Amino acid sequence: MLSLFDDLFNDPVRFLEDALYRIPAVLIALVLHEWAHGYIAYRMGDPTARAMGRLTLNPLKHLDPLGTLMMFFVKVGWAKPVPVNPNYFKNPHRDDFFVSIAGITMNLCLFLLFTLLSVVLSNALWHPDVFREQTSLSMALNYFLSYPETVRIHTFPEILREMLGVKGRVLNYILAGYGPELDVLFRNPGMLWAVRMTSQIAITNLFIAIFNLLPVPPLDGFHVVNDLVLKGKLFASRQVASMGMAAVLILSFTGVLGKVLVFLADGVQSGVLHVIAALVGG
Repeated sequence: MLSLFDDLFNDPVRFLEDALYRIPAVLIALVLHEWAHGYIAYRMGDPTARAMGRLTLNPLKHLDPLGTLMMFFVKVGWAKPVPVNPNYFKNPHRDDFFVSIAGITMNLCLFLLFTLLSVVLSNALWHPDVFREQTSLSMALNYFLSYPETVRIHTFPEILREMLGVKGRVLNYILAGYGPELDVLFRNPGMLWAVRMTSQIAITNLFIAIFNLLPVPPLDGFHVVNDLVLKGKLFASRQVASMGMAAVLILSFTGVLGKVLVFLADGVQSGVLHVIAALVGG
C-alpha cells in the first residue's frame, strides 16, 4: 500500500497511468463476482437479489466505497454483499455452497480467460527471441542498461544469449506485459496497452479469488469450508463476521496478508502462464 502512495507523490504520471489499467480491472472483478452470487442464488430459487436490483452489471449497485479503495491500493477488497435468503433453498447446505463458490469461480474463469488473451497478445507484442531465451529478464535488462550509451550497440536478444544459464521467472514478466519498455524488445509496440490491460484484469481477478477463499467469516471461503467439510455446523453471527473483517483489515494494513496473497498468486500465475505458453507454443 505504501508503495502505491509513494508512486502517487513521487511519480503521479506513472500512478495515473497504472490507474487507467487498475480501475477497469477492479470494476470488472468486483461487479462480476457479486453478479455471479446473485445469479446462482436466483437459479437456486432465491429471488432476493433480483428483487433488490442486485442482479445487474451496474457497478453503482455493487461497489462498497471502502472495499473498492482497498482493492485499488492493496489488492485486498470487497463489494457490497449480494443479499441471499437461504430459506428459499431446497437443499440449504448444497445451495449455499454453490452460491458461495460462484463468485470465486467467476473470478478464476476471468483470470484464465484474460491470461490466455494476454499470452496471445504478448506473442504479437514481444520479439520472438524474448520467448526463446528462458533467462532472468531483470538480470539481462540490468546487463543491457549497464552499457554506456556509445557502446550499447548490442541487441537485447544477443544479451539474453550471453546470460544463458541464469534461469528465472521470465514468463511472469514478459507475458504479463510489464517487462522493460525498450523498443528493441517490441515487435508491435502498439499492442502494449492491450497486453497490460488484459494482464491487469487477469491478476486482479486472481487476487480476489484467492482472497475470498480465505476461511474467515464473512468471506466466501468460510461458507465453502462450512458447507463442504463441516456440513453447516458452524454459524457466524454478525459480531463474529465483523471480528473476522477487522482481522483481515489489520493483516492488510500491516502487509502480512498482502505478502501471503502475492506469494500464492505468483505461484498460480506462474504455473498457468507456463502451461498456456507451452500450449500456444510460446
